[in-house]
Amino acid sequence: MTVVRVIWAALAAIVMSVGLLTGCNASATGGPLNAAGGVGSGTATGGSSASVPGGSSAAADGALTASSAASRSSCGGKVTDVRDVERLINEPVGCPGALNTFWHGELGDAWTTPRFVPYRDGEVPDDACGRQVNDPRVFADNALYCTLDDTVAYSVDFLNELAQVGGPTYPLFVLMHELSHRGDRIGGNLGVVTRAEENQADCFAGRQASVAHDAGRIAVTDALQGALLFYSLGDTRGGWFAQEAASAPDAHGTPRQRAQAFAFGYLRGSSTCHRIGKSQTGDVSF
Repeated sequence: MTVVRVIWAALAAIVMSVGLLTGCNASATGGPLNAAGGVGSGTATGGSSASVPGGSSAAADGALTASSAASRSSCGGKVTDVRDVERLINEPVGCPGALNTFWHGELGDAWTTPRFVPYRDGEVPDDACGRQVNDPRVFADNALYCTLDDTVAYSVDFLNELAQVGGPTYPLFVLMHELSHRGDRIGGNLGVVTRAEENQADCFAGRQASVAHDAGRIAVTDALQGALLFYSLGDTRGGWFAQEAASAPDAHGTPRQRAQAFAFGYLRGSSTCHRIGKSQTGDVSF
């Protein structure tokens, strides 16, 4: 069996193995930040970030900096370090596999180039959410989409830590998740409850990863790593089986739901992600 077939079989196995589990979610603008939640349970409220599995196919040379990368006029190649991640998220519409190309294809001219706000742990992001809360503990080890001023903020330290553990596609997938919140809001496709919204964003992260792979920007093995990453960032604050309410302000999908949602997005179309967002219970049904 070829490597590609093995990876697709592994993703299909993730989908099949977790298809019977249910979970929860809340409004995309819920929580103290008026932000479409951070990447994982505990991170948006000052808790420790989840441990993540290692093993991305790409090396983690370089580091994200605290200054936003300017948009590049030329299109890049395969993601091999975090500078390539900055290029991929900033490349203009038309570059194959670029995130702006994907979202323009989904939303047309309604999609505009996003503004990224990097910050360090111990700081608050220089955006409306940072000015509203002004508590560095809330933003440590986190990334979030701020609905107050349409910005995507991320902790440089958090994303560099992810890159050191799993390679540059780990921070890339986290940023894909936050851009999915922005795309859902611009397109008017918000999840009906918070957990459904978060699972929908994980699904669209998978969609973006699939398009990036098809364009030769990331390796097929990174798809499996993405599912493992979102599994590691899953919500276990209410216990593995007795989860908090789906509409809790910062509810995210369970580890299995998050891995499943990403796999669904990679293997299926955008309509599947929208269906996930319509789940009143936050479930990711097969």
